[in-house]
Amino acid sequence: MHDRDTLIQLWEHAWAPKGGWTPFAQILDGLSPEQAAWRPAPGRHSIWQIANHLAFWGEYVCLRARGGDALPDDEIRRRNWEEPEAITGDAWRETVERHARVREMVRDAIADPALPLDDLGELLTHHAYHAGQIMQLRALQGLAPIV
Repeated sequence: MHDRDTLIQLWEHAWAPKGGWTPFAQILDGLSPEQAAWRPAPGRHSIWQIANHLAFWGEYVCLRARGGDALPDDEIRRRNWEEPEAITGDAWRETVERHARVREMVRDAIADPALPLDDLGELLTHHAYHAGQIMQLRALQGLAPIV
């Protein structure tokens, strides 16, 4: 079982610029829309798709924890690895802002004693896994590490 206070601390620690890793808050920093949309090979996901995936699951898990209805499978498939409609600065900024909003949304849901923690707790490891993918995709593009 998860401990609410520990999960909040771990969630906030993972986003904060301290420790020996790139915090979740900075994994999208400094990317152009083209860099965010770049794919290492056909059929592979871009940083942009991974960012959309993280945001979608954060939003959806919070919705479900608050008693919201489950989405139909076809909608989950459509939104899960969503590609950008347009590769523009405005569209990328909206994705980055959505990423930041999900931080607060998840933190608030974890802090709410009325909500179950099971799926909320899984978001921490889910985010950590995909943050590593984003950092690898940055490296494959020759971008400097974030320290």
